[in-house]
Amino acid sequence: MFNAATKSRLNILLASIASLGLYTSCAGSGDKAKAQALLDEATAAFDAGNYAGSLTLTDSIKAAYPAEIEVRREALHLATRATEGLTVQRLQSADSLVAVLGVRGDSLQRLVKFVNNPIEGYYVGINSPSGGIVGSNGIQARISPDGDFYIISSLKARQVKSTSVTVSCDGASASTSVVEHDGERNDRSMGAEVITFMGVECDSLGRFIEQHRGMPMTLTFNGASTYSMPLPEAQASEIATLYDYATTLRRAKVASIEKEKLTRALDIARMQAAKTYVEKSDNEE
Repeated sequence: MFNAATKSRLNILLASIASLGLYTSCAGSGDKAKAQALLDEATAAFDAGNYAGSLTLTDSIKAAYPAEIEVRREALHLATRATEGLTVQRLQSADSLVAVLGVRGDSLQRLVKFVNNPIEGYYVGINSPSGGIVGSNGIQARISPDGDFYIISSLKARQVKSTSVTVSCDGASASTSVVEHDGERNDRSMGAEVITFMGVECDSLGRFIEQHRGMPMTLTFNGASTYSMPLPEAQASEIATLYDYATTLRRAKVASIEKEKLTRALDIARMQAAKTYVEKSDNEE
């Protein structure tokens, strides 16, 4: 009787294990079907040129169905192809931007001229007086050989002890940063108060003048006291042109770097696509 009871329990256990195996098999089949459905959807997105959507779907397969190795393998290859397609799209956009900025840069370059200087040459507006602005009243934009935008202010025969300048127009205004008197970038030794504002110190001022091109503007020298004067239209126009040119050069440089990065990324994506290629058997096809 003992052996019969033991055999009975064993049969029940084996039946339970068989049932569990059948359940697991069915569950696995269900997961495979769901994973395959996602893969089909990802493939359709890829074929439609929706590479970002295809990548999102392949990521879902990896996250939701880690046990479906075969489907995941196909999803991995599709993801590399989608990455390649997305990179090609971005590279085309970057290439177009580089071309557009190149044409704009060439157009603006005709409106500037290079001034030789014993210390460092610089670009100014094509109609800028050969003697520069120092010794007169006003502001002048310049661009360094490296493409950096900066502004020179000059105030003659006034005791303002200026440290910054402000330009106002139509109720709005923009100012440079304060540059304290140091005998170099803020110099008062030649009968005029001359200040050099570099980069971020004058970027907002250049942008403001460029945005209000053609409108009457007022220039104010700020210091121990203030002095205001109309900003000459010729100075405002040249500053707007130089700011536009410097901004175009900067954007073109960034776009070129981005294009190089995308070119390298495309090479990597293509290599990964080749490595992850899965050749299907005749039965699978």
